[in-house]
Amino acid sequence: MADARAQTVAEPVTRQEVATEEIAAPAAKLPLYVLPPQSNMREVRWSELTGWDNSQIPAFFRDSLVQVVARSYYLTRDNSDGSRSQAATLGGWIAYRSGLIADHFGIHGAVYTSQPLFAPFDEPGTKLLNPQQEQISVLGQAYGFAQFGDQELRGGRTLIDTPLINPQDNRMVPNTFESVMATTLPNKSRDYDYSVGYIWTIKQRDSNDFIPLSDAIAGADVINRGAPYGMVKYRPPVVPGLSTIFMDYYLQDFVNTGFAQAEYTFQLPKEMPQWLIGANVIDQRSVDTAMLGSFATYQASGRVQLQYVGFTAFVAGSATGDQSKIFSPFGTKPNYTDMQQVSFDNAREKAVGASLAYDLGYAFGNLGLSGLVFGAWYTHGWDAFNPATDAAIPNRDELDLWAQYRPSDGPLKGLRVKLQYSDLWQQGNVRSPQPEFRFIVDYTVLFRP
Repeated sequence: MADARAQTVAEPVTRQEVATEEIAAPAAKLPLYVLPPQSNMREVRWSELTGWDNSQIPAFFRDSLVQVVARSYYLTRDNSDGSRSQAATLGGWIAYRSGLIADHFGIHGAVYTSQPLFAPFDEPGTKLLNPQQEQISVLGQAYGFAQFGDQELRGGRTLIDTPLINPQDNRMVPNTFESVMATTLPNKSRDYDYSVGYIWTIKQRDSNDFIPLSDAIAGADVINRGAPYGMVKYRPPVVPGLSTIFMDYYLQDFVNTGFAQAEYTFQLPKEMPQWLIGANVIDQRSVDTAMLGSFATYQASGRVQLQYVGFTAFVAGSATGDQSKIFSPFGTKPNYTDMQQVSFDNAREKAVGASLAYDLGYAFGNLGLSGLVFGAWYTHGWDAFNPATDAAIPNRDELDLWAQYRPSDGPLKGLRVKLQYSDLWQQGNVRSPQPEFRFIVDYTVLFRP
């Protein structure tokens, strides 16, 4: 199914626009597909459709999952160079995951599509369609897997969900990859997760084609290179509330990129304000023949967050090294100042911002407002420059506003409606501010045992 990262209501869900949650596996002692309820999907049991005696059906079919997501998306942006990007689309995906053969082996696939409803040929750039404003239809996932307890080996076209390499599912179609990998399946009783493997191609959000990772980072057909990667998440049982992530990938002749993060949630009674503090760092440097140029850089960021009586507020800041911007062509970035339009990751750039959101379901859930959230986020960036020319880059500011309705029960369960508006200010552009508006509606149904 479609992977997704947990998001607080304070964040405008720019990393993941899916109307789903990752399908969580139960405790290891239970059959893997005795699934818990999925809070953001309309669930339909196979037995309700067929009336069959499931005990007589082979596990390969009996334990199958089918996820159907219908999505519509409109995006318009008045670009800073005076042009416009605009498109309205309709599509989604169908994903299938089989039950197990011989208790260990299965298959998984997903077909994605994005069809233009309104797409002026001279207003490209939304990434809802391909660069020519034409449709996307692609077999984005197709892999076999071998499962041993809550560990899984996969090979083929896959989703990968790590801090630096991920679906970046904030348009119609996510990034997917051709890879071999070993990964853990969701299991809350385990204090670690990992994903490790080798990736040779990527299909980006606005494309039907799988291309080498090296072409994606270079922006042209230059050389064929893939990358080994590894990621570990660890939650020390001796320090409740602490979670850590460590990751690295190595793209020969281009870059080595590492990532580390630690977050701590204070263990306080539920009726008290809930505090979280976090810090992370991306370390990136050229390797081998240095086809992007010779450099060593970083981006460090931190956040302090508060949740109380339906409100979520945070302050965040970041700083980037002075030898290069951060290259991030394989997914969205994990820094805490990654916003709807920019990530504040130019060379030497510093940024600081704050956000406030409110979940109306906290106080007005009995009035049918459960799942309705409003929020705002503002960040200021300064001191950036272009290391190739040593020229200063003007300061920039971004304001994001959003509203989302996503009920977790009742007749509308599975629906998500979201509005996002953003302004980006920067002096010296043909147009400032640069406004962007997004309107997303999707609906998810999970057919399950």
